[in-house]
Amino acid sequence: MKKITFLLLMAAMAVVFSSCTMTKQVAYFQNMEQVDIESTSMMPEIHIKPNDELTILVSSITPEAAEPFNMRLFSNQNSTSTNTMTNPLYTYVVDKEGYINFPVIGKVKVVGLSRTDTEELIRSKIQPYFTSEEKPVVKVRYASFKVTVIGEVTGSRVITVTNERLSVIEALAQAGDLSIYGKRPNVLLVREGPDGKKMSVRYNLNDANLFNSPYYYLEQNDIIYVEPHKTRARSADMSSYTFWTPLASIAMSVATLVISLTK
Repeated sequence: MKKITFLLLMAAMAVVFSSCTMTKQVAYFQNMEQVDIESTSMMPEIHIKPNDELTILVSSITPEAAEPFNMRLFSNQNSTSTNTMTNPLYTYVVDKEGYINFPVIGKVKVVGLSRTDTEELIRSKIQPYFTSEEKPVVKVRYASFKVTVIGEVTGSRVITVTNERLSVIEALAQAGDLSIYGKRPNVLLVREGPDGKKMSVRYNLNDANLFNSPYYYLEQNDIIYVEPHKTRARSADMSSYTFWTPLASIAMSVATLVISLTK
């Protein structure tokens, strides 16, 4: 009887230990009370990269003066000025050298610039085409800001970002969060810079210092990859044995218990 009690106690301890270990692996931001997140910096400005798609709107107090700088998707030769302003804007694709071909002024190098820098650059170039009293307003927006989340998440997906602001936590949430098999201390970010060179960074979702990371906010075309735990990888390798392996494990456990009780 004492032997049975001892075996049951050991089994219970193993379950408790396993549960504690799993909690440490799964829980996010475990040291939140020890981390100062009030000093977290503002979202850094995103810089334009080759192959980015941009829409650019020029406006002024005289709409007719601004319209030559607004390329649109449809011809409006027979349209009224009101309809002209409602037609969708043309999308500029940044070429591999970092240029866009803008109406009237020609090629403009925008790679490596922020949106606000690009707006000011274009405004300065088109200002000579306006009267001294007119101050044209330039608005630059990303037409294709996307982030990819793959790996051990509930649903891998490509996320379209409409407001040019997305954190790694928001991206993972939109992908349905990590599965139980995802490595929370070792999430991979792959990013391509304006020069075309790729770099990688690791996130630790268990650590609240994530909020202070300069990579907390994502950029266009970022890739988030959640690696699987070793147990997940092993189970994938042994997928052909998924039916028999649990039964064999149970049988082995029962046999071990019976042998121990009969000694």
